[in-house]
Amino acid sequence: MKRALYDGLGRLLYPLGLAAPAMGSKAAVAVFHRIDDRYPGNPITAGRAEFRAYCEFFARYFDVITVTELLDRMAQGRPIGGTLAITFDDGYLDNHAVAAEELDRLGLPACFFICTGFIGSNRSAPWDEKAGIRSEWMQWDDVRDLARRGFEIGAHTVTHPDLGVIGPAEAEREVADSRARLEAEIGRPVDLFCYPFGGPAQLSEPNREVIRRLGMRCCFSCYGGTIHAGDDPLRLERAPISPWHRTPHQYGFELLASIVRGRVAYG
Repeated sequence: MKRALYDGLGRLLYPLGLAAPAMGSKAAVAVFHRIDDRYPGNPITAGRAEFRAYCEFFARYFDVITVTELLDRMAQGRPIGGTLAITFDDGYLDNHAVAAEELDRLGLPACFFICTGFIGSNRSAPWDEKAGIRSEWMQWDDVRDLARRGFEIGAHTVTHPDLGVIGPAEAEREVADSRARLEAEIGRPVDLFCYPFGGPAQLSEPNREVIRRLGMRCCFSCYGGTIHAGDDPLRLERAPISPWHRTPHQYGFELLASIVRGRVAYG
C-alpha cells in the first residue's frame, strides 16, 4: 500500500515539474549492483527492462552528470541541485555486458566502483552464496573497455572487507592496492572510492582518515538520500535501488522524502 502511494505521488510530482523545486539545492547518487533477469527479487539485482526504465526516468527528470563533475561543482561552489550520478558497485559481468549498452543508448555517464580481487576470478561473493547465486565478474578487458568508452572507474577495495571492523593498516592496503591495480589496468589516475557494504557502521573513523590520507576525492556510503553542496566529500550518501522500489517514480518520490526525513525510506 505504501509503495503504491509513493509511486502515485511520484507520478504526480515529476510530470508536473514539481520535483525539481522540491529537490532544491540537493543532488542524488543512485546505486546499482547487478543487472540480470535471472534473479528477480534479489536485493542487489535489477532486470534489464527495470534498469532501462530507471535510466529513462533519470534522463527525463534529472541532469545526469559524472561523479567527478558532481565533486567539481561541490568544490567550486557551483549549483548541484537537480543533478544525479549513476554508480555501480563490485564489478559484475553484466555491468559491461548489459548496463553499459543501456547507458550508451541514452548517452548517460556512470561510475563503476570495482572490487579488484573479484575481476577475472571465479570467487563467489558470500551474499551470492547465501542466495544460491554463482557470482559472475568482469574480466580486466571489460573494465578497460568501460574506461575507453568514457565511463568512470572507482576503487572498492581488493577483497570487499568490512572497513568498520578491520584496522587502519589493513584498510590502507585494501584501498591503496585496489587503486594501484585499477590505475595499472586502465592507465589513468583513480581517485574515486566507495566503501564495501556501505552501512552506517561499516566504515570506522580511523579508516575514513586512511581514505582521506590516501588522497581519494570521495567516500560514498550505500545508504541514505541526497547530497548538499556543503557536504564533506568523504561522507557522501547514495540511494540504492532495491526490490522495495517497484518503479522509478517511487524511487524518485523517496528521494524527495529523504530531504525531509534525512534518509531514503525502505518501508
